[in-house]
Amino acid sequence: MHQPIVKHTLNIFKLLTDKVPPLVPKDCEMEAKEVYEKCCKNRNLSLPELENHMVLCGKKLWPYRKSFEEFYNSHDKHLGEKFFLGMLPMDLKKNYSEFKEYGGSFNELCQVGAENFFDVNERNILYASMLKVREDIRRHTIQAVLTNDRTHYEKRIAWFAGMLANIEKHLQDLHIMADKEKHHLGLAGEIREQIKSFEHGLCLLGTAHHYNEIFNAEEYFLGRKKDKSYSFA
Repeated sequence: MHQPIVKHTLNIFKLLTDKVPPLVPKDCEMEAKEVYEKCCKNRNLSLPELENHMVLCGKKLWPYRKSFEEFYNSHDKHLGEKFFLGMLPMDLKKNYSEFKEYGGSFNELCQVGAENFFDVNERNILYASMLKVREDIRRHTIQAVLTNDRTHYEKRIAWFAGMLANIEKHLQDLHIMADKEKHHLGLAGEIREQIKSFEHGLCLLGTAHHYNEIFNAEEYFLGRKKDKSYSFA
């Protein structure tokens, strides 16, 4: 049986393979799903092994996920609240209008402040409606990127693929940098942990990092090496 942390990570892997964006090559999609299935069947799978599989698959999907995310967010911004209001009963529309008059917003409905404004039944309706909106916006975005927005979508995929190649180069440079620090094992370990964090941000395993943070990491660690206060292992 998988350890709890492995089971949790497999659930994240499933999210990565279940909702594959449009135009992902079929062989790439099938490979990710097959790797996921093999991981599920391997009862002796360790967390590092699973994470490595996710990173390899996640990187291949990343340009498509990032491009689709851009289009999804754009459609959500312009249509999300409109779709949402169309699902609410009249009395709840009135309460929602009052919520906005007090400074609330559509994106804040799931935050703590909204809990004090709506009763339990109203919140259940609101949250269920929001989930439905997310699915509707996703379907709307899929249709858009396969029709009217397809050319722009493909250009953004290509742009993110180029960005990924640049990220990979910087990560490789960091690996080389860490390997050279044979006398400063503490620094080498710190670099490798940062590489891991950057890679995890590409495949839902961690927080996504800003590109500049990745591109400036080598300079940062050179500064760490020169810092006399750094305690080398």
